[in-house]
Amino acid sequence: MFSVNGNETDYLYREIFQDESYIQPRGMSLPENAIVLDIGANIGLFTLYTLEKWPGAQVFSFEPAPEVFEVLRKNTGHLPGVRLYNVAVGDVDQTRQLTYYPHHTMMSGFDADPVADRKLASTFIGSVARTLDEDLRDAFVDEVTELVEDALEDRQLVNCDIRRVETFAAEAGVGRIDFLKVDVEGFEVPVLRGLGDVWPRIANAAVEVADRDGALDTVTALFEHHGMDTHVHQAADYRGSDLYTVFAWRVG
Repeated sequence: MFSVNGNETDYLYREIFQDESYIQPRGMSLPENAIVLDIGANIGLFTLYTLEKWPGAQVFSFEPAPEVFEVLRKNTGHLPGVRLYNVAVGDVDQTRQLTYYPHHTMMSGFDADPVADRKLASTFIGSVARTLDEDLRDAFVDEVTELVEDALEDRQLVNCDIRRVETFAAEAGVGRIDFLKVDVEGFEVPVLRGLGDVWPRIANAAVEVADRDGALDTVTALFEHHGMDTHVHQAADYRGSDLYTVFAWRVG
C-alpha cells in the first residue's frame, strides 16, 4: 500500500474497512456489476474496499490533488474495473485553485476555512484522547495538536480542473450509478448540483457533509427532492463537530 502520510492511511483504513463508514446502517445490496463513483478518492482505500466487497464492480475514482492522485494511481491503476480521473467534481466545468495540505491531505479542498479546519481537528483529537488512559491524555493532546497546527500551516495552492458528473457521465457512457460516494471537504453541495440529468439513475449514496451555511439541510433536501430517502449519521469520532454523513437510497 502506497501512501502520502502513514498516519492518515492508518486512520482511513480504520474508517473505511473496519468502521465501514460509507455503508448505510440499514445495509446495502449492490449488483455484481455495480457502477460506483468514488468522488474524493484520496489514495484509493474506498476504491479498494469496493472491489473487495463487490469484485465485479466498475469504479470511477476522482482525485484532484496531483500528489495524492499519483498515489491513487499506484494503489489502484493496475486493477481491472478501475478508471481514474485527476479532476475535482462540482457544478461548473472550470479550473479553480485547491488548497492542498501535503501533511494533512484529507482536509484539502476548495474555499478552505482554517478556523473550521482547526476546530474539526480539535474535536477529533479530543475524541481519540477520551479512549486513552487518563494519565496519557494531556500529553497526547498537546503533541498531536502541535503536529496538526504545523500540518495546517503548510499549505499550497494547486490549479485543478473541475467537471460536473453530468458531463462525465455523458462522455463516459455511464447509464446508471449504483453507489455514489462523496467526500470532498465542504464542496459536496456543488458536487450534487452538478448531477443534472444523472439524478434519476442514482440508486444509493453516501455523502460526507460539513454543515456550514445550512449544507446539511441542503444536501438532504436535494436527495429527497429527487425521490430518495435519507438518513443522517454522525460518527462517534466527530460528535460535537459539524461533520455528518448523509446516506440516501432510492425507494421502489
